[in-house]
Amino acid sequence: MYREELFIESFANELRRKREEQSLTLSQLAENSSVSATFTMRLENGKRKNASIEVIFKLANALEIDISDLVQKCKI
Repeated sequence: MYREELFIESFANELRRKREEQSLTLSQLAENSSVSATFTMRLENGKRKNASIEVIFKLANALEIDISDLVQKCKI
């Protein structure tokens, strides 16, 4: 089951964890994904509460992970 508020927080944490795991800066991820560093930072900080599937797809591809890796761990 997904609960929106907890899902958003978990997604933000997982996105940051995956980025830092690869020692990528926000700027490097932005360059690799075509998603601005500001947008990604806002996602990671929970200031941006929504992202299109296209953005999530671009971030996952840039991190070389499956989208499900970002989403599955967010189940509550």
